[in-house]
Amino acid sequence: MSKHIFRGLAVLFLVVLATVLLAVPVSAAEVRGLESVTIASGEVIDDDLYVAGSTITIDGTVNGDLWAVGGTVNINGIVNGDVVAAVSTLNIDGEVGQAVRVVGATININGSIGDDLMVGGGNLTIGSAASIGGDLLFAASKVRIDGVIYGYIRGAGDEVSLADGVGGDVQIGVDELTVTSSAFIEGDLTYTSENEAVIQSGAQVGGTITHNIPKLEWPFRAGIIPTILGRLLSFLMILAIGVVIVLVAPRRMALMADTIRNKPWWSLGWGAIVLFATPVAAIVVCITIVGIPLGLIGLALYGIAIYLSQIPVALFIGRWIIGYFAKTDSRAIMVGALALGLAILCLLRLIPYAGFVIGLAAVLFGLGAALVSLRK
Repeated sequence: MSKHIFRGLAVLFLVVLATVLLAVPVSAAEVRGLESVTIASGEVIDDDLYVAGSTITIDGTVNGDLWAVGGTVNINGIVNGDVVAAVSTLNIDGEVGQAVRVVGATININGSIGDDLMVGGGNLTIGSAASIGGDLLFAASKVRIDGVIYGYIRGAGDEVSLADGVGGDVQIGVDELTVTSSAFIEGDLTYTSENEAVIQSGAQVGGTITHNIPKLEWPFRAGIIPTILGRLLSFLMILAIGVVIVLVAPRRMALMADTIRNKPWWSLGWGAIVLFATPVAAIVVCITIVGIPLGLIGLALYGIAIYLSQIPVALFIGRWIIGYFAKTDSRAIMVGALALGLAILCLLRLIPYAGFVIGLAAVLFGLGAALVSLRK
């Protein structure tokens, strides 16, 4: 498979890694978490802003970085730092002074971005009024680029349409590529696809045009991209839930993480008891007709507990790493530590064979830490 496809597919993981490694949160930050969060027009935040909510609207000015986890994020104002987002929908109609790193289902860019744009998601639309001051890296299903990209473009997508200027090379893996008559590419155009690109009359390419035929079955048809997107979606879901829990109950989460550190064997032992004894108890309860609803409820809660058990483990890992550089008692630091720990767990679970053991260990420690901390 062409190296250009690998680069495009790797963007999804680069977004996660950039989120947790390139921007370590500082203690001087503002944290907000509600159903709906709005930074009103005229409001100025001179720190980094960490926010979680179903709808997040930035009409004012954020002079630091914006970290957002939620449903829909609308940036109509100004963010002078970076934007790091894990959302369902991101709309940027305002200005972002530095880079944007986002994972989401729908990303619409109609404003200006001063540096790079890194996207992993479903649909990406860069409107005609948009401008990207750096490079564009993407892994998405449908991509429409009508704005100006001053750097290069790297990525992978099902359907990609290019209709404006690009200051560097374009190297992408696609199923269908359309270069409209208004497009101008200063560098080379290199694409890997089973299909010939549609390059309309009037389109200008300053360098050479290279069409590579994939040597292996195209990954979109083989299911590689859906698998990666599924893993990223799972990561974003648990991250969003974890951020909300940290914002609501930071002391409880810190206590659970400390329990793993201070009483690892107690956590592991009680976690094993809860993991294996709970389904047996629920089945026994279900033997009687009266106990069936109670048993089913117990099994449902059991499944939820297993799913959430990775949160305290991830928080422990992140706090342990960040603790070497800064105090970890603020909510802002805890959010960053949680993101870092979840990313590490996600990557470790990709290791063949060992990934299952790591995932099982995370469940055991998480369940046990929750029980032991409650006893305190």
